Amino acid sequence: MRSLLIILFAFIFSDLLAQDVAEAVLNKPISSIAKEAEFISTDRLGNVYLIKENNIWMYNKDGDSLRAFNSRRYGNISFLDCTDPYKILAFFSDYNVTLILDNFLSENGPPMDMQELGFDQATLVCLSQEKGFWVFDQLKQKVLRLDQNFRVTHETVNFIQWFGKRLNPNFMIQYNNRLYLNEPSSGIYVFDHFGTYLKMIPLKGLDNIQVLENLLSYVVDRKYCNYHLQALEKKCDSLNRSNVIAGRKEKGRFYLLDDKGVKIFKTN
Repeated sequence: MRSLLIILFAFIFSDLLAQDVAEAVLNKPISSIAKEAEFISTDRLGNVYLIKENNIWMYNKDGDSLRAFNSRRYGNISFLDCTDPYKILAFFSDYNVTLILDNFLSENGPPMDMQELGFDQATLVCLSQEKGFWVFDQLKQKVLRLDQNFRVTHETVNFIQWFGKRLNPNFMIQYNNRLYLNEPSSGIYVFDHFGTYLKMIPLKGLDNIQVLENLLSYVVDRKYCNYHLQALEKKCDSLNRSNVIAGRKEKGRFYLLDDKGVKIFKTN
């Protein structure tokens, strides 16, 4: 009975969160950033990062410009992991290179050549919350965890052997003790922090996701959706905007990316 009440409360909470965002975007944004971006990310301090080609622009939760990063050495930035605002991971898939940036967007250490580390076809890299990295290797068809000394400590099973097909994921992130691997054609594969496969969430066609507590949030078809990881239910609300590219909620703000830039809305 207690478990049922917890799940019921959790689902109501996810419903309220979706409504909270939907109601916020009906109001005038508290700030706008007139800068085109290909994707955005946020950190737990409420900062928002706009990424386009080889550029990163960092703003606070009120839209004030803080820092910028630019590098022409490694091609375009394909992913930015801001789960640790003091240790930001930038992955350049064209050159198979990973950089670690500090909270000033300055390079913190030498670039990591993933091929030199033994990953000829690393297509995804993200931070491990156990002070290391997760790497998806398309050729090996597995995810491997590296420690700070770049030694492999854990790895998943070979996906072809386990799932009977090759996976082509486009997004990977760790939150708490779970690793989420998004594969648009089949769903989101979930692993524990040892790389053990746990389950697959049947949400297809997504570009990226955000995990907050027990909610998995994403934007699709101009709607903001929350999927509750315990109740296994989703709730979507219209964003009442055209040309929506992405959206993220963080620290009482909702960041909406469209083709003109980012609009910042205040939420409860």
